[in-house]
Amino acid sequence: MEPGSFAGAFQRFKLILPDELHGDPVLGRVGKLAMSNSYIMAIGADHRQGDNWVLPPPEESRVIRISVALSLLAAAFQGATPAPGPPFTLKQVAPGIYAAIDRDTRAGANAGFVIGDDGVVIVDSFQFPEAAESLLAAIRRLTPLPVRYLINTHYHIDHVAGNAVFQRAGARLIGQRNVAAWINTENLKFFTVDQARERALVATIPSPDLLVDQRLTIRLGGRRLELEAAPGHTGGDLIVVVPDARVIFCGDLIWRRWVPSLIDATVSTWTASLEALQRRPDAATFTYVPGQGEVATLADVGEFGRYLADLSAAVLAATGLGATGDDLVAAALPPLKAKYAGWTEFEHGAAREIPLMAAELAGTKRVPRGLPAEHP
Repeated sequence: MEPGSFAGAFQRFKLILPDELHGDPVLGRVGKLAMSNSYIMAIGADHRQGDNWVLPPPEESRVIRISVALSLLAAAFQGATPAPGPPFTLKQVAPGIYAAIDRDTRAGANAGFVIGDDGVVIVDSFQFPEAAESLLAAIRRLTPLPVRYLINTHYHIDHVAGNAVFQRAGARLIGQRNVAAWINTENLKFFTVDQARERALVATIPSPDLLVDQRLTIRLGGRRLELEAAPGHTGGDLIVVVPDARVIFCGDLIWRRWVPSLIDATVSTWTASLEALQRRPDAATFTYVPGQGEVATLADVGEFGRYLADLSAAVLAATGLGATGDDLVAAALPPLKAKYAGWTEFEHGAAREIPLMAAELAGTKRVPRGLPAEHP
């Protein structure tokens, strides 16, 4: 099925986006979202044209973004059958360690968990609280041990919206210091002013109360987890290393064969973090759980790093010739397409990120301001 068409009962409806919206950081993955039976784009009936749903350009301010309520789906399409199974695929990557890989954007991102001798640590909580509830149920089926901690690898809504689910289950929330500053504020930029429900969710997401500057060690009996700052995708990224199992949860530091979002990124810092990851002792023996895409190897980490380097080089070459605006995208895109056309979201994602890369190279890009580290 082509992206942009609803699955199952919605197969005959196509979702048509104006060009301006393909660059939107939240709607950029709408083609994948539209394939899910559990979520729809909630748009006014006046935007239906035959068998098509047509979203207006942003300036008409009638865009309503992603509805996360299954009840809205049922109301919009009577008799529709929900997608079978959980919104993620659970993969055991080592004894007692699981990656929850997003299915058709129904969870919004990847997550995972680690079972130790005396408790469970969860890494990220998805974009939708319903997906977090499914993950908690999966954990309960595997172990009766208490949920002790939830780690947010960064602040973006697709990794933190289920925080309350695990907090209610007894987890203490952990994040890099900047996550606490940004989680209830910077996430608002992903929603328009008329999206009251989504903005209310952002305002009520529990913030981490155990904050990390650079490193933190968690012990679950004999199993140790090392949390390390690895900025780049945002200024508040953490990776979670499980040394005994040789697994690293990377959050959005890694996107496996998936064009990444640069909205809050500093690519020069991101590249440095990726290089440090690849220089770790025995790096080739580790399994890497990315924030987006399938479970990765060291080769995948290197490939992703090359994408960022190629993006930077292509934009630098184009700007060096004086290209700006649409001409910049047209000039920088072909060398990227030659190598990465098969990556998820390349069609719209690469074009979206080229101006952001150019802004970083020019020193004009706005990213959230981080908090100073606290010292004793």
